[in-house]
Amino acid sequence: MKGNQIKRPRKKNFLTGFVFWLHLPLVIIWFFTFLIPLSLWPGRITFHFWYIAILLLIQLIWGILVYPKTKSIDFICPLTTLMQSLRGYKIKDKRNYNHSFIAELFERLKIKISFLWVDVLLFITFIIVSIQYFWLPGIN
Repeated sequence: MKGNQIKRPRKKNFLTGFVFWLHLPLVIIWFFTFLIPLSLWPGRITFHFWYIAILLLIQLIWGILVYPKTKSIDFICPLTTLMQSLRGYKIKDKRNYNHSFIAELFERLKIKISFLWVDVLLFITFIIVSIQYFWLPGIN
């Protein structure tokens, strides 16, 4: 075993990997919906806005629910909490609630990106989608 790695049973490793990859379709929909032309999907902007808004709302509600343990109100993904719990990090451990699937995915691809930049990227995409939804009348 290297450094501070936690030894996990195979069943738990499979489940952790499953939860990790369960994030991928959610992230793909978040980002790649931008690439679908409105001529192919006229309702794309409305879908995209509500998709992102609902995901952020779920994360905010979860962040509020786990506040007693984290002492931090933040956007926290319930899937990430589950994945990090399966890895052995308790909810009150910062490695649980201050973790990013996207940052970890990029790290696995040998691309370094910080948790902060992931948050900035998500915020910027929400701003862009909100502008499209609220200020481009007749498109959505």
